Amino acid sequence: MDTPKLNLPVQSPPVVTRGRQPNEMTKTGDSSCPRVLIVEDDAGLCESLAAALRELSFEVETAPDGLQAVQKIKESVYDILLTDLRLPGLNGEEVLRQAKALYPDLIVMVSTGYGDLRNAVNMMKLGAADYIQKPFLKDELIVRIEKAIEERKWRWQSRAAREQTNGSEWGDLIGKGPAMARVKELAAGVGPMRTTVLIQGETGTGKELVARAIHHGSPRKDYPLVSVNCAAIPATLMEDEFFGHEKGAFTDAQQVRVGRFEQANRGTLFLDEIGTMPLDLQGKLLRVLQERECQRIGGTQTIRLDVRIIAATNTKLDERVQSGAFREDLYYRLNVFPIFLPSLRERREDIPLLAAHLLQKICAGEGLAQKQIAQEALKGLVAYEWPGNVRQLENALEMALILGAEREYLLPEDFPAICRRPASSESLPRVEIPEEGADFNLLVSRFEKALILEGLRRSDGKRSRAAVLLNMKRTTLLEKLKKLQAAAL
Repeated sequence: MDTPKLNLPVQSPPVVTRGRQPNEMTKTGDSSCPRVLIVEDDAGLCESLAAALRELSFEVETAPDGLQAVQKIKESVYDILLTDLRLPGLNGEEVLRQAKALYPDLIVMVSTGYGDLRNAVNMMKLGAADYIQKPFLKDELIVRIEKAIEERKWRWQSRAAREQTNGSEWGDLIGKGPAMARVKELAAGVGPMRTTVLIQGETGTGKELVARAIHHGSPRKDYPLVSVNCAAIPATLMEDEFFGHEKGAFTDAQQVRVGRFEQANRGTLFLDEIGTMPLDLQGKLLRVLQERECQRIGGTQTIRLDVRIIAATNTKLDERVQSGAFREDLYYRLNVFPIFLPSLRERREDIPLLAAHLLQKICAGEGLAQKQIAQEALKGLVAYEWPGNVRQLENALEMALILGAEREYLLPEDFPAICRRPASSESLPRVEIPEEGADFNLLVSRFEKALILEGLRRSDGKRSRAAVLLNMKRTTLLEKLKKLQAAAL
């Protein structure tokens, strides 16, 4: 490596802090200070850089060569990697490749001598945020680091803004009734805290939207919000999903994999459908919540974590605790600040506003002219029970747009028949029971058959569309058709 002529003696100009005191280092979205790994084989230079950064409240670790640097990166999470280009063992380029493979958002800065400019440009192409020529002053380095931090925060802010709808603070969490007003009040109050939150509500009520609102209202908003649907991950893969693995940990482990906890470091981890988590993994999750650290599968090093947890469930966790399906200690660790999300039928006053918002969103996404909902159709939407909640309402509106074709207003006939039927007892079909009694099962099967045939007739024989009209899964409809065909033989 070239011996740098770095101006770091006493005569060097003081570090430019632009009016800040050393303990007033710019925060990066949390109370924690930015963590830096300096990779430099010149011990004097390395210590001088580390001291300068520590004066500004950075948390600094050092490595004298590329091999130790990669090992440290695998063991812990850093915000900034400052590496020399020429290093013993692994060179700076290989350190950069492995670091970015693990942490794509890691800020990598390369220090280089005068003869390494071509290689430095190549490092930029590989994902380095900046390079700085030797010799350089401490204040120049600080300015470059702060610029890189601000650029990363801007990227995360842009990413978060794209996830929100129309720039609204609450995204698709629409509603002005008392039930939703209470939810928003709770979310806004807990947002700035580090408190663990448990969101409870039926499927399709918008639990992830509440989690996003809490995250965007917190000091962690400039850092990632990582969402994990526990119900969608096979039990055998769940531990690897959460904690990652080391290379060679098992047969197919060809390289190191970073788990969701590490991905969410400094930010928020949203655990959806937490009630489906297997008992053995619940114990490991509990330890992470208690110790704020984890280990990758096959690893021996402890990885420190700074992650806020927001969990959600559509089941009653207290009942699962009583049945032995969920750990009581984990339940109390998660249920620090509960938020109960009402079903759509419990806030019917919000349906007109919510339907208009969702319709506008769908039209904009499909590039269609904005449409409106006729009053008669809106009455049917308000009267319906909506077992699938907001998600089902959105699906119904999307279907109505297709059936409504070029009309400006969506009419009752554009919605599935079940959505037009009021929820009151007046909507029940008229029935009569003869004196001698009736065969209940026979009458029910005839009525079911009539419904299915009518659904197929209205959908021109298209089974998928008939399933939507009947508000049932396509697989359920196919199974019932098989039974009808077998009975006709």
